[in-house]
Amino acid sequence: MMALSNSLQSGQVPMLCQMCEESNEIKWKCLQCDFLLCTKCQQLHQKVKSTDQHIIIDIKDITTYQQEVNDHPDIINIPCSVHNGQNCCQFCKTCEEIICSLCFLQAHNTHDMIGLAKEYELTLKAVNNFHTEVEENILQIEKGLSKLDIRKTSEESLYESEKQKILNRERVLKNEVEMHTHNLLMKLDHRREFFKKSVQNEENRSKKLKKELEIRRESLDHTLKQNNATEVFNIFKQERQTKSRQ
Repeated sequence: MMALSNSLQSGQVPMLCQMCEESNEIKWKCLQCDFLLCTKCQQLHQKVKSTDQHIIIDIKDITTYQQEVNDHPDIINIPCSVHNGQNCCQFCKTCEEIICSLCFLQAHNTHDMIGLAKEYELTLKAVNNFHTEVEENILQIEKGLSKLDIRKTSEESLYESEKQKILNRERVLKNEVEMHTHNLLMKLDHRREFFKKSVQNEENRSKKLKKELEIRRESLDHTLKQNNATEVFNIFKQERQTKSRQ
């Protein structure tokens, strides 16, 4: 097939269309029939019901097509989404879609075309780039997650350490408060006892003094009632001595 393409393109071997056997303007090849066709017969060939599903390619693309088949044997089996039974053979860059030969003749013959294998390589490269980008993004996210785990572990450790310090401080403060409270209560109790003793002593002294005064009053009352001069002088002397001792 490669030798045939080279001979056709170089013009060394003049050949006639293998259907009409009249025109020497060979531009197409039917891959199923292995026929070289002129443009008129190519159009007729695709209108015949028994051959309308055949793949017909430009003879300039024979070498490229064969290389595509050799490199990517699966790309010749991509079914056309428009024409049932047709397999895609080219890529329309204008519409950015894969097409069959019927698509080309009916809607894409003026568009910018590229071989299916070439576009497959470009698309595969782009997909690989997407894959690499996704892998790199996943790696970055995993690194970020790893850093977050380290931060979480560190923060948890710091939290537990600070919490323990606070609880320890709480116990210390409780002890200090309890001790301070105990000391204050002791001082308060001592002051209360001192006050009670002081009051009691004062109360006892006052009661004793009252009793002594009541005795003196009784003695004075008795003397005054007797109207006796001797007893008046005597009681006066006693009272003066008593006051001098106070």
